[in-house]
Amino acid sequence: MIDQVEEVKDRVDIVDVISSYVTLKKAGTNLKANCPFHNEKSPSFMVSPERQTFKCFGCGEGGDVITFVEKIEGLDFYNALKLLAEKVGVQLANDSVKFGDREFKADKKTRMFEINEWSKKVYHKILLDHPKAEKARAYLKTRGLALETIEKFEIGYAPNSWDFLMRFLLNKKYQADEIVAAGVAIKAEKGKCYDRFRGRIIFPIDNIIGNTIGFTSRILEDDGKSAKYINSSESPIYIKGKTIYGLDKAKSSIRDKDLAVVVEGNMDVIACHQAGFNNVVAASGTALTLDQLKILIRYSNAIALSFDSDQAGQTAMKRAIRLALQNDISTRIITLPKPFKDPDEAIKSDPKIWEIATKNAVPSLKYWIDQLIERTPELTIDDKKMIAKEILPVVKATASAIEREHYTKYLADRLLVSENSLIDALDKTKQDAEFKHEKKVGLPPAAKEELTPLERLFGLIWANEKNLAKARATLSTITSDDPRYSAILTMIKENNFDRGKVRPEIALHLDQLSISSTLNLDLQDEDLVKSEIQYLLSRLRSDQREVIREKYARMIQSAEERGDKGEIKKLLLEFSDLIK
Repeated sequence: MIDQVEEVKDRVDIVDVISSYVTLKKAGTNLKANCPFHNEKSPSFMVSPERQTFKCFGCGEGGDVITFVEKIEGLDFYNALKLLAEKVGVQLANDSVKFGDREFKADKKTRMFEINEWSKKVYHKILLDHPKAEKARAYLKTRGLALETIEKFEIGYAPNSWDFLMRFLLNKKYQADEIVAAGVAIKAEKGKCYDRFRGRIIFPIDNIIGNTIGFTSRILEDDGKSAKYINSSESPIYIKGKTIYGLDKAKSSIRDKDLAVVVEGNMDVIACHQAGFNNVVAASGTALTLDQLKILIRYSNAIALSFDSDQAGQTAMKRAIRLALQNDISTRIITLPKPFKDPDEAIKSDPKIWEIATKNAVPSLKYWIDQLIERTPELTIDDKKMIAKEILPVVKATASAIEREHYTKYLADRLLVSENSLIDALDKTKQDAEFKHEKKVGLPPAAKEELTPLERLFGLIWANEKNLAKARATLSTITSDDPRYSAILTMIKENNFDRGKVRPEIALHLDQLSISSTLNLDLQDEDLVKSEIQYLLSRLRSDQREVIREKYARMIQSAEERGDKGEIKKLLLEFSDLIK
């Protein structure tokens, strides 16, 4: 088996592998890059093509190509070797390998990679050849996808069966719990396992070197009950916040064009690639994270963002802008002309529309400021105060002093106020808890720890008004002492909720709630959103019962002290009705 280790190392070029993760530049006979294992401004990471080794003189990491994959993918020796072996077409003879004085064995990660790979192959084969996938093939044809594109992205189809994939994988000698852990099956409360994806178009999600680690799925025939999109659950090999859809196929083009374009959906990525725009990727079922931004800047310092024009898309955009500015990452915003909602629509009409929009992308914070100005053309004193209140915390959190000064001047010019007045306001501006938390740990905070259930629910409704239908019945029974929330609750109870009628200062607050409440929440996974809303409604009902319980406990105690038995009976009946 040692011979196989050496065979893999002989066949794999360390430069080819490492350049999948970072952009290498010539440095004499060696190659250099910013180290992917620690933050640094000047490159101290060196690769020796002659020795087939790497060394970082900043953090001390070093070794051969297997060591590199172990470290960057979080794998042990066997799994790193297996990934590389598959890359060069070497079939490992056994499920363990001795190297030096240690033995390394296949583990749960090995099995997860295998399960996902088998699942991809089966789904793809069904889409291409099986009669049951005829409607799926017809649907993809209506979306304009060529066979070459379907094969490039290995798109598949999951038949409308409860256990088709389960039975296939069980026959391959994988255990039910392993299949569930890999994210392609679900375990019911009674212990029975069934396929996660049924009657759906399947989009494999690959890691940077092309190994399948998860899936996104879209329902083929919408019955009005099932979620439109469902993703694999997270696993030890698939962490949504560290995964970028399409990066394995886009990384070379990103380097060549020195631009990474981030869009919202899988179909947007695929449509762009089919039209020849190969530097396009998407966040993997989550709000764009700092980890994803840091991965992208390994390939290019230029990042352009294209988000849908709906409220959910604009919320995601603002969140990404803030995160990038805070970490000194420059981003630009791509704006599509009306009526196009996303890149897929624009490209179908005319690829030139998308090409021009990309070339005309503007700096992110400039875009944000300009959008606010355009929405309030009268620019009253109140308008100016509201815009400053929204933008100044973002400016204050910006890592670059040059950008802070630039956007303070730009905002002053657009608001027609003196720069000194904004500097004074900036000095008094406090960064919110979200910014402070991210600055400290480099990751977004858990929304569940930051907001009350009512605030989180309002944030989800403000991010996507369709969520109101799921919550209206419960919210109609809820009260709040906070005038901002009581105003919204009144609108909901009177069945006349209208975003346009919400006061500007409340709208600003709801914008902030929508950003915080959707952190790390996959808005495309309708089952996940529905589950979150149900949880929040359950918490609200529970909290409301507790408020009622405390109120009536005080009233009953008072009646008992007065000896008023009639009042006690009346209060008990009222209490019983209210908590049903």
